[in-house]
Amino acid sequence: MTKKQKTIGLRKIEIDGETAEPKIVGVEEEYNSAAVAEAEKTVKAQAEKEKQTSIGKQIVMSNFLGISDKDKNIDRRQKFFKRLVSLIFLAFVIGVLAYTFYRDFFHAEEGKEAVSWDGLIGRFGNTWYYFFLAVISLCLSYLFKGVKLAVICKSQTGKWHFKTCFETGIIGHYYNYVTPLAVGGQPFEIYHLSKHGVHGGVAASMPIIAFFLSQFAFVSLGVVSLVFFNGNILNIEQEFVINFPPIFNVLAIIGLVGCIAMPALVLIFSMLPRIGAKLVKWCTALGGKMKIIKDPKKTEYKTLKTIVHNSVCIKRFAKNPLALISTLLLGIGETFAQCSIAYFTLKLFGYNNENAGWFMEWMQIIQLSIILYASVSFIPTPGNSGAADLSFYLLFAVGVKFAGLAFSAMVLWRILSFYSYIIIGFIFTTANRRKDHLSEFLGISDLEK
Repeated sequence: MTKKQKTIGLRKIEIDGETAEPKIVGVEEEYNSAAVAEAEKTVKAQAEKEKQTSIGKQIVMSNFLGISDKDKNIDRRQKFFKRLVSLIFLAFVIGVLAYTFYRDFFHAEEGKEAVSWDGLIGRFGNTWYYFFLAVISLCLSYLFKGVKLAVICKSQTGKWHFKTCFETGIIGHYYNYVTPLAVGGQPFEIYHLSKHGVHGGVAASMPIIAFFLSQFAFVSLGVVSLVFFNGNILNIEQEFVINFPPIFNVLAIIGLVGCIAMPALVLIFSMLPRIGAKLVKWCTALGGKMKIIKDPKKTEYKTLKTIVHNSVCIKRFAKNPLALISTLLLGIGETFAQCSIAYFTLKLFGYNNENAGWFMEWMQIIQLSIILYASVSFIPTPGNSGAADLSFYLLFAVGVKFAGLAFSAMVLWRILSFYSYIIIGFIFTTANRRKDHLSEFLGISDLEK
């Protein structure tokens, strides 16, 4: 009689009677261990007999594991799709840069005043300090994110861990900007926190809390900006209103819905876990039927596991109202700092609204920048490249009064608001990795540093 063993198969959602929190409960299924052992022997014997390479062994093992031609076809489609997207992305970015360069230097709009090199140097001689204000805005975005993580850390552990939190913010920005949709930074943030003195459970929850509250802050600002823009409550110059295509309203709404989708799902799951579980199951099943998801059941489980974890983290953090409000305000500050880079870049290249004071002028550009960020937020390219360049070029083309400067302003803004995060992050992560390797070689622990 063969021996039976048990493994976790199907899963369901239950509510913990003591904590009233949702959790995933495994339903046990049986498999025949003797049959598995016999199959493994067969695979090894066949591999040695035929002197197969590692690739050949993988083929045999994949046949034993039941990887069907259907799954292989999905893998091929995914690889082809990734290559195709990469080529389209590269062509799109190059095309946008070529178009904006040509339009600004060779096909300037009527009314645009040409500027000579002498005039350009003279103009920058009066506005040079705006460049440093743009750099300060970049530094403030790092500061707000670092303090935001420190506040969360303090509420969870009782300690600030300022240095570790600031370093985590730098690492998070770097990996977010080199991955599509800005979702690649969280695993590296968790790793850095856990490696430098923050408990594993807290380390896993901190980036999640920071991300979710930042999304809520950004969506709130986006909704307010759309309402203000369409009602022209801040008295934006008519030139901006006329030259901004109405499609930006639609794109911004789509972007804001996408930004709030995951946080909203977590909230639904927190309050109505069974409905949330059904939504996840329906979405993964639909992805399976559309051949987008290879293993709907496995994807469903992973998604539910993530949502349950996120839900528990947010509910626990919400028990500290002061930390919750502080984190939201710091998220708003981070967004304002990033949008201020566009404002100070415009000022550097000569933008001036004579009908508004400096504060109102700043608020107007912040509002437009938030709408533009929202309208390209769902573009699945690193840093929303291509779409962000083109959309912000329209902002600079309207704000800069001289021909040939809008493209230059857009490039400088892109360097400060995107590439600088990658350059700074790359330098820091490389130096930090070497430092960690040296510490391991010398036998120095994190507590001894």
